[in-house]
Amino acid sequence: MSLLSLPRLSLPRVRGLLALLVVAALALPLINTSQAVAVTIDGEEHEVRTFAATVADALDELEVEVADADEVSPHPQTELSDGLEIAVARARTVEVHVDGDLVDTIEQPVHSVAGVLEAADLESADLDVDDIRDEGALITPAWTAPVEDGDVVDIVLSTSVALTVDGETRELDTHAGTVEHLLLDEDIAVGDDDVVTPAVDEPITDGDEVVIERVDFDEIVEEVTLDREEVRRDTDSLDEGTTRVEEEGRDGLRRDTYRIEVVDGDEVDRELVDREVVREPRDRVVLVGTRTPPPPEPTPAPAPAPAPSAPASGSVWDDLAQCESGGNWAANTGNGYFGGLQFHPDTWRSVGGTGLPHEHSRAEQIKRGKILQERSGWGQWPECSRRLGLR
Repeated sequence: MSLLSLPRLSLPRVRGLLALLVVAALALPLINTSQAVAVTIDGEEHEVRTFAATVADALDELEVEVADADEVSPHPQTELSDGLEIAVARARTVEVHVDGDLVDTIEQPVHSVAGVLEAADLESADLDVDDIRDEGALITPAWTAPVEDGDVVDIVLSTSVALTVDGETRELDTHAGTVEHLLLDEDIAVGDDDVVTPAVDEPITDGDEVVIERVDFDEIVEEVTLDREEVRRDTDSLDEGTTRVEEEGRDGLRRDTYRIEVVDGDEVDRELVDREVVREPRDRVVLVGTRTPPPPEPTPAPAPAPAPSAPASGSVWDDLAQCESGGNWAANTGNGYFGGLQFHPDTWRSVGGTGLPHEHSRAEQIKRGKILQERSGWGQWPECSRRLGLR
């Protein structure tokens, strides 16, 4: 480094002065007392003759300004000798940034990015030159690129992140500064409804977890059965304790339309957007008898009457049960009628029965059958009483 501060001279002016010195030297009669020297300024070489005693004097004669940070070789106080080579390397001011932060400013005669980084103090960033290269940092300009006064060398350190996309997670090192740049580097497209965490404009730091959730929306239609109701209506066209289905009715149908939100293939939310009844339910109508049956006629004197074909038990009630239920006094066929005589529960209760008919003995069922027959006749078993010749 120079110990002198000499006035700085532009290269065109240096060339002019050097030419004048050469002409002047040729005109001098005592030319044998001058020295022939080579002066190189930032790599551009010139040969001149001078009567200067030292390197500093020669540069002063040439009006070459030398700043404190410039490098002069040999030392400015070196005596001139014929054939001496003088080199002036101009200092360059170059800033070094790490991940966007200024960590050092170099004011030295450096010529390349490599020279800048070799000279830079990177301790404030807990780095050295070997760390930068070994850890795959991104350096701009390139390592071997030349530098000029006022240049900036940017160093972007790689960061480790966990990236989850389409349900899969992978670890990677990246130089991306933001989530958006990471997605661009990894060629990952993001849909309008997709959710990115952190947000795409957020910076990336070491150890971050970046998650892309694929969000889709769909519509589905579900059919819902609208159960029919049962309506019971009193009627005096039927004896008290008896019923008849006047209309079976039918179930209704409704279509519900939902908007479904699906994240990475799993449903996370649904919203009802439409409801349409395509068939109204129709009630089942059951008529309930309210008519009081007439009192039984006086029992006539017994008279011989043709008896029905006698079963093995010899009872007309067993014949009737055989016709109605196959003789099964515990019958529960699922048709709403029970026991050997196929009582409806309402009718059973109207003749004093409790519970359900098939839960009682044959004798109890026959007892209640006799009460019903005395009150309303054999017509309560219309088909079987006709087959047995009871009416």
